[in-house]
Amino acid sequence: MFSEVRVEGLETHDYLDNLRNRERFTEQGDAITFESEVDKVYLSTPTKIAILDHERKRTFVLRKDGLPDAVVWNPWDKKAKAMADFGDEEYKHMLCVEAACIEKPITLKPGEEWRGRQELSAVPSSYCSGQLDPETVLQSG
Repeated sequence: MFSEVRVEGLETHDYLDNLRNRERFTEQGDAITFESEVDKVYLSTPTKIAILDHERKRTFVLRKDGLPDAVVWNPWDKKAKAMADFGDEEYKHMLCVEAACIEKPITLKPGEEWRGRQELSAVPSSYCSGQLDPETVLQSG
Protein backbone atom coordinates (compact mmCIF):
# COMPACT_ATOMS: atom_id res chain seq x y z
CA MET A 1 0.00 0.00 0.00
CA PHE A 2 1.01 3.64 -0.26
CA SER A 3 2.48 3.73 3.24
CA GLU A 4 5.36 1.68 1.83
CA VAL A 5 6.29 4.21 -0.88
CA ARG A 6 8.92 6.87 -0.24
CA VAL A 7 10.59 9.53 -2.36
CA GLU A 8 14.17 10.26 -1.35
CA GLY A 9 16.58 12.94 -2.52
CA LEU A 10 14.30 15.93 -1.89
CA GLU A 11 14.76 16.23 1.88
CA THR A 12 15.81 19.69 3.10
CA HIS A 13 14.75 21.27 -0.23
CA ASP A 14 12.32 24.15 -0.47
CA TYR A 15 8.99 23.50 -2.14
CA LEU A 16 5.89 25.37 -3.25
CA ASP A 17 2.75 23.73 -1.88
CA ASN A 18 -0.01 23.97 -4.48
CA LEU A 19 -2.54 22.94 -1.82
CA ARG A 20 -1.62 26.07 0.18
CA ASN A 21 -1.64 28.79 -2.49
CA ARG A 22 1.92 27.96 -3.59
CA GLU A 23 3.28 28.95 -0.18
CA ARG A 24 6.99 28.14 0.21
CA PHE A 25 8.15 25.58 2.81
CA THR A 26 11.27 23.51 3.48
CA GLU A 27 10.93 19.71 3.47
CA GLN A 28 11.60 18.49 7.02
CA GLY A 29 11.34 14.70 6.77
CA ASP A 30 14.08 12.27 5.81
CA ALA A 31 11.84 11.17 2.91
CA ILE A 32 8.51 12.06 1.39
CA THR A 33 5.74 9.65 2.34
CA PHE A 34 2.08 9.65 1.36
CA GLU A 35 -0.94 9.73 3.65
CA SER A 36 -3.09 12.35 1.89
CA GLU A 37 -3.23 14.51 -1.24
CA VAL A 38 0.15 15.90 -2.31
CA ASP A 39 0.82 18.60 -4.93
CA LYS A 40 4.27 20.14 -4.44
CA VAL A 41 6.96 21.71 -6.61
CA TYR A 42 10.41 21.05 -5.14
CA LEU A 43 12.94 23.72 -6.10
CA SER A 44 16.58 23.39 -7.18
CA THR A 45 16.53 19.62 -6.78
CA PRO A 46 19.35 17.13 -7.37
CA THR A 47 19.79 15.42 -10.73
CA LYS A 48 18.77 12.06 -9.17
CA ILE A 49 15.65 11.30 -7.14
CA ALA A 50 14.76 7.82 -5.84
CA ILE A 51 11.23 6.39 -5.57
CA LEU A 52 11.26 3.38 -3.26
CA ASP A 53 8.41 0.88 -3.09
CA HIS A 54 9.18 -1.27 -0.06
CA GLU A 55 6.12 -3.50 -0.44
CA ARG A 56 6.99 -4.53 -3.99
CA LYS A 57 10.74 -4.41 -3.30
CA ARG A 58 11.46 -2.13 -6.24
CA THR A 59 13.21 1.18 -6.76
CA PHE A 60 12.94 3.73 -9.53
CA VAL A 61 15.48 6.47 -10.17
CA LEU A 62 14.55 9.70 -11.89
CA ARG A 63 17.54 11.35 -13.58
CA LYS A 64 17.13 14.83 -15.01
CA ASP A 65 19.17 17.46 -16.81
CA GLY A 66 18.25 21.06 -17.63
CA LEU A 67 15.17 20.88 -15.42
CA PRO A 68 16.00 22.23 -11.95
CA ASP A 69 12.71 21.53 -10.17
CA ALA A 70 10.60 18.43 -9.51
CA VAL A 71 6.85 17.97 -9.14
CA VAL A 72 5.46 15.39 -6.70
CA TRP A 73 1.72 14.78 -7.03
CA ASN A 74 -1.01 12.37 -5.97
CA PRO A 75 -4.69 13.44 -5.95
CA TRP A 76 -5.74 11.06 -3.13
CA ASP A 77 -9.32 9.88 -2.75
CA LYS A 78 -11.56 12.98 -2.91
CA LYS A 79 -9.86 14.61 -5.89
CA ALA A 80 -9.55 11.25 -7.68
CA LYS A 81 -13.31 10.77 -7.44
CA ALA A 82 -13.88 14.25 -8.88
CA MET A 83 -11.62 13.65 -11.91
CA ALA A 84 -13.56 12.35 -14.92
CA ASP A 85 -10.55 10.63 -16.51
CA PHE A 86 -9.25 9.08 -13.29
CA GLY A 87 -10.65 5.96 -11.58
CA ASP A 88 -11.89 6.41 -8.01
CA GLU A 89 -9.25 4.02 -6.62
CA GLU A 90 -6.40 4.71 -9.08
CA TYR A 91 -4.70 7.14 -6.68
CA LYS A 92 -3.58 4.09 -4.67
CA HIS A 93 -1.53 2.83 -7.60
CA MET A 94 0.06 5.98 -9.02
CA LEU A 95 2.55 8.63 -8.11
CA CYS A 96 3.72 11.52 -10.25
CA VAL A 97 7.36 12.50 -9.77
CA GLU A 98 8.59 14.49 -12.74
CA ALA A 99 11.27 16.94 -13.71
CA ALA A 100 10.10 20.52 -14.18
CA CYS A 101 11.15 24.11 -14.59
CA ILE A 102 8.66 26.10 -12.50
CA GLU A 103 10.36 28.69 -10.32
CA LYS A 104 12.56 30.22 -13.03
CA PRO A 105 10.94 29.49 -16.41
CA ILE A 106 13.25 29.23 -19.40
CA THR A 107 12.78 31.96 -21.99
CA LEU A 108 14.45 31.61 -25.36
CA LYS A 109 15.18 34.31 -27.87
CA PRO A 110 14.83 33.53 -31.58
CA GLY A 111 17.54 31.09 -32.63
CA GLU A 112 18.45 30.04 -29.07
CA GLU A 113 18.32 26.41 -27.99
CA TRP A 114 17.61 24.69 -24.71
CA ARG A 115 17.63 21.02 -23.82
CA GLY A 116 15.98 19.26 -20.96
CA ARG A 117 15.90 15.55 -20.26
CA GLN A 118 14.15 13.19 -17.88
CA GLU A 119 14.89 9.48 -17.57
CA LEU A 120 13.08 7.03 -15.31
CA SER A 121 14.84 3.73 -14.62
CA ALA A 122 13.88 0.67 -12.64
CA VAL A 123 16.98 -0.40 -10.72
CA PRO A 124 17.75 -3.42 -8.55
CA SER A 125 16.58 -2.83 -5.00
CA SER A 126 19.23 -3.27 -2.34
CA TYR A 127 16.79 -5.18 -0.21
CA CYS A 128 18.26 -6.53 3.01
CA SER A 129 17.14 -6.49 6.64
CA GLY A 130 13.74 -5.25 5.50
CA GLN A 131 15.01 -1.97 4.05
CA LEU A 132 16.04 -0.60 0.70
CA ASP A 133 19.30 1.32 0.64
CA PRO A 134 18.63 4.57 -1.25
CA GLU A 135 22.18 5.86 -0.72
CA THR A 136 23.53 3.07 -2.94
CA VAL A 137 20.97 3.91 -5.62
CA LEU A 138 21.57 7.66 -5.49
CA GLN A 139 25.36 7.39 -5.59
CA SER A 140 25.61 4.82 -8.38
CA GLY A 141 25.53 5.71 -12.07
